[in-house]
Formats: sequence, C-alpha cells, structure tokens
Amino acid sequence: MAVFMQIRLPVTTGQYDALMARMRREGTDFFHGCLAHVAVPEPGGGMLVTDVWETEDDQQAFERRMLPIAAELGLASPANPPQVAKVHAFWLPGG
Repeated sequence: MAVFMQIRLPVTTGQYDALMARMRREGTDFFHGCLAHVAVPEPGGGMLVTDVWETEDDQQAFERRMLPIAAELGLASPANPPQVAKVHAFWLPGG
C-alpha cells in the first residue's frame, strides 16, 4: 500500500541540492519505490519535503540509504521524525 511521507528539513536550498546531487550519483535504484517527490523552501528557512512511496518498506529503506549521505555532507538532523500515513488515493493527471 502506498504511503505519504512529509518532513521538515533544517537545510538551505543549496544543501538540499547538494544532497540530491549526491544521491543521484548513486543511480536510479537509490530512489526505488518513490512515486512522487516535492521539496518546498519554507519562509522561515528549511525545506518541506513531501513524497509518495509505493510501500512503507520502500520509504524506510530510502531513509536508511539517505541518512549516512546527509551525515557525510554535515547536514543537521530534522527536529522531528517524518510523518507517514497510508494513502487512500493517488493519481497523476493524464495517467
């Protein structure tokens, strides 16, 4: 079952871009199970990240792959864990 994940990251847009670039170098399998990803700069600083994952296992596996890279880049840890909820409906226009 698909899951919705949302988290506030204490990073700048530049730090977010560096993290994404580093993860992309790992290859497309790094993001296995991710159906959608949106990152929005917050007015007070930081980034609000929202994903839809095929399964909660996919989301958790990604988190385990991503955390060491974030630490390697010296990024601060989020104040709170991600909010995760089961998806009732998911669709993309035209799909």
